[in-house]
Amino acid sequence: MDLVLMGSTLRRGGLAADPVAEFIQVVQGVLATAEETCGAEELEPGLERALSILQGNPGLRGQFESRVIALIDSPQEGVVEIVSFLMHVLRWEAVREAVEERIRHPRGDVSNLRLHEAMLDAFSDSWRDRDLFTRFSGA
Repeated sequence: MDLVLMGSTLRRGGLAADPVAEFIQVVQGVLATAEETCGAEELEPGLERALSILQGNPGLRGQFESRVIALIDSPQEGVVEIVSFLMHVLRWEAVREAVEERIRHPRGDVSNLRLHEAMLDAFSDSWRDRDLFTRFSGA
């Protein structure tokens, strides 16, 4: 299975040559895990790794924002968890605006509206799904 984000393709198990490629590889791993399991706890190690990559490479934020925004329109299992987890910590305005735009002007399947609303909720301190993740439960 290949994951294509904004024209970059990285095969599962491929070596990451740079932080953006590494991020894509980690996201692909989280998506694969989400397809195979039910539960956020199994996704959290990959989500923590993705967050670490984003936080460790602030100079690449624009490229990372593009990759996260590209995920917003994907109906794959795990996308809501990835975007929500990362954005609850990072609160990137460009990603928030992209999610809000999808809510105001739904594209394609209107059932994605609920997914977008769930992603937007993660930008709030009172995010209702925060307890699904060890990092946020008890905080």
